[in-house]
Amino acid sequence: MMALTVERLGGSFVAEVGGVDLAQDQEAAWPEIHRAYLDHKVLVFPDQDLSAEDYAGFGARFGELAPHTIRKFAHPDNPAIMILSNATEFGAPKGVRDAGSFWHSDWSYRELPANATMLYALEVPGDGGDTLFADMAAAYAALSDDIKRRLDGLTYRGQYRWTKDRHDPESMWSLLTEEERAENPEVEHPVVRTHPETGGKSLFVFPGISAGIKAIVDMDEDESAALLAELYAHVTEARFQYRFRWPGAGTLVVWDNRCTMHRATTADLPADKLRTLHRLSTVGAAPV
Repeated sequence: MMALTVERLGGSFVAEVGGVDLAQDQEAAWPEIHRAYLDHKVLVFPDQDLSAEDYAGFGARFGELAPHTIRKFAHPDNPAIMILSNATEFGAPKGVRDAGSFWHSDWSYRELPANATMLYALEVPGDGGDTLFADMAAAYAALSDDIKRRLDGLTYRGQYRWTKDRHDPESMWSLLTEEERAENPEVEHPVVRTHPETGGKSLFVFPGISAGIKAIVDMDEDESAALLAELYAHVTEARFQYRFRWPGAGTLVVWDNRCTMHRATTADLPADKLRTLHRLSTVGAAPV
């Protein structure tokens, strides 16, 4: 293995890791990769050539692999790998065409949200299909002391793809099977969570429908709605964001859901610009 390099790409987070072949060097490079993961929150590994076995093996270093709630496009060699694609194969969709075109953190609607999520590119267009990330630790740090005190100890209720409009095409009632709905009951999470490995604090509220945030616990409905709207406006400010432009096939990106959020832009891709990625997530700890 060559010497591993880590180069910061964003202002407060995101780094590119070089000098490592994840099909060969996972064991030797893991301590440095894990340290970089905690330091930079989002890591980019260019020029990889990974089998499903290699990919799942790397993912498992971050925790237990688990399939996505929606299982229709699971990889045939490993059900924990989800296929994201706007391409068609034999006249049928090759994968989930538009996954996550809203700000969210993976599995924040579960009792045990995700630790790491990773995407591995099989095909990407020359332009478009970018992935946006936001640093939720930086967003928390930028709050005034008064607001931090106000948020201390607050929790919220949420449920996967919950929305007041049950006919919304993204709502859990129209999208999930009865079995999948039953597997995703309402949960409560803190508005501010403490990272289990670094001890740092991050905001843990997300405006995307997948988070399904209903209201802050024990708060007047109007006051809750106003506070959540204020926090959503804050965390989506451009100063906390990084736009990742996929350079080509073989690129792997991994991020820490405990202190970031992200969204796809695939919905904006024209039909002739193809993008196929393999997605993995690992189970994290209950937020505190």
